[in-house]
Amino acid sequence: MQSKCPSCGYEKEYPEYPLCIYCSYRGRVGAAKLLLFQTMKDNENKYRTVDELTELVNKNPNRKHKVNRSAVYKILHRYSRYYEQAKKRRRGYLVLKKEVPRKNGQRGRPQVKYKLSSRLLKRVDVYENRWKRGFTINKKVNKGKKFRMTMDYKNRAQGIRTKIQKGEYELYTYLLV
Repeated sequence: MQSKCPSCGYEKEYPEYPLCIYCSYRGRVGAAKLLLFQTMKDNENKYRTVDELTELVNKNPNRKHKVNRSAVYKILHRYSRYYEQAKKRRRGYLVLKKEVPRKNGQRGRPQVKYKLSSRLLKRVDVYENRWKRGFTINKKVNKGKKFRMTMDYKNRAQGIRTKIQKGEYELYTYLLV
């Protein structure tokens, strides 16, 4: 077992785990939404259904595991949950939602399609820059473990950034580990 983290190059807190605490936290929290939003952005940001988006995310070369439809739906629902309230305010849209009636007179519910707003497109660029610089994707987490950036974690982020710049490993190697 290695005592150094392969991602940042610093000592691991628990040698039996593949990554240190910081790198494993960085690779899990917010990584799924980055992957989904990046895929939507790379595919021309058109209105698409959850099934189409799940298929596109599973074709993304940056992913490590197969992504479920329910995971994609949960992320989209979380970012469009307050859509009706934002509609009344006429601002604050993050994921745009559109209901399209079924074709050829089919019965049933209309299809729901999703698209990123311009505000969220800018935020995806911020997420990508944070990932490239070695930081966590989320600046703050509403639920779950609160993670404070101590001096040690800033040094680890700097170690990740230098390894990526030198080309020691690919940019998205430790995404969703």
